[in-house]
Amino acid sequence: MRKTDLAAGQVLPVLLAMLAIGLSALMIAYRGSQAIGQQSVVVNAADAAAYSGANWTARRLNFMAYTNRAMLANHIAVGHLVAYISWLRYVEGASAQIARYSSYLPYVGTATRAANAAVRTSLSFSEQASWGFINGVDVLHGLMSTSQLDARRGLLPDRVDEVMRQVGKSYQSELKINRGKAIESVPQPYEAAVDGMLAAYRVGLIRRVQSDTPSRDEGYFERLLSQSIEHDNDLARWLRGQRRHGRPEFGTGGRTWSSTILRLIRFRKQGVTNQAPVADAGGWRSADRLQVSFFDFSKFSWESWDTLASGRASANQLAGNYDGIDRYTRLATHARDAGRFQIPAIATLQTDPPAVEHAHLSVAEVIHQPPADCDTDCPRLSAEANLFNPYWRASLDAPDLLP
Repeated sequence: MRKTDLAAGQVLPVLLAMLAIGLSALMIAYRGSQAIGQQSVVVNAADAAAYSGANWTARRLNFMAYTNRAMLANHIAVGHLVAYISWLRYVEGASAQIARYSSYLPYVGTATRAANAAVRTSLSFSEQASWGFINGVDVLHGLMSTSQLDARRGLLPDRVDEVMRQVGKSYQSELKINRGKAIESVPQPYEAAVDGMLAAYRVGLIRRVQSDTPSRDEGYFERLLSQSIEHDNDLARWLRGQRRHGRPEFGTGGRTWSSTILRLIRFRKQGVTNQAPVADAGGWRSADRLQVSFFDFSKFSWESWDTLASGRASANQLAGNYDGIDRYTRLATHARDAGRFQIPAIATLQTDPPAVEHAHLSVAEVIHQPPADCDTDCPRLSAEANLFNPYWRASLDAPDLLP
């Protein structure tokens, strides 16, 4: 046998062995890159799912805040309208008195009668329009309350999980989000922490947002209403008064002025608007009056006040009935850390062979945070979280699973 034939016979097995090693290396590299790619998909899907769930939650919390603010503003607008009608009735009475006393004065009587006619026309139009406005507000409040119930249903854990699962499927159809077996993929000792996080997330979304009524919320809505009125001096002047049923009590309102002429005659104008003790019981009541008093030289003292003109109005009288704020949504008072919701997303992907499983935990949070660059009309950064200021936002957070 020649040496060249022997060398050729030895080289062939070596080449085959090298080819097998190369193919194995390529297969290992391919499987490794595939696993890395699949794990990257799982991580991205978990991040996107958690953020989407948090954003879904934040939007519904902000929707509740916007509708609560709208109902509060509408309720205040009804009170302002009632005060305006009361004031306009007083003005009509005063202009009628002036027209009566000046009827014999040339030119002046004509002008005062024309002014009184204009006031009567404005009053008639305002009274008719107030019926439609107040009843329309009642209908709108009912629609808003219903929409808030739908928004609350959107916060049920199954609804939020479904949103996150749809996002996960957009990355890979076989990918699972927050499935029961997903927790088993988490190594110890973190499995218990993840289990607790999921339980807290599901219970928190249900228990920390609740429907309430002004008659049963321990004065919460009344305080918000009073704070909103007192925040604006012009508004407070029209709506300042006591929270009580019955006739408004003069001397407690803000539409007040007085004047004395030559220390012989004095006038005073008084106006007050009562808030109902609860927003859904009796609505608003308002009253205005103009009084005069003369100085009595025989007694060297002022005489008692005589009323020259007056006006009264109530929401129920103008609209037939006014329900006010029957129901609204707020954060539960017993909730701890009420301004922060955690939304976890555990993404799992089963691959071939079945023993290979990719899993990743992402956590997003929904927090109540007023903007730092807002003007003085906005609440402080340290203000208590609530569902009246639409400052809920979503962001990804690093999961804290330390035992």
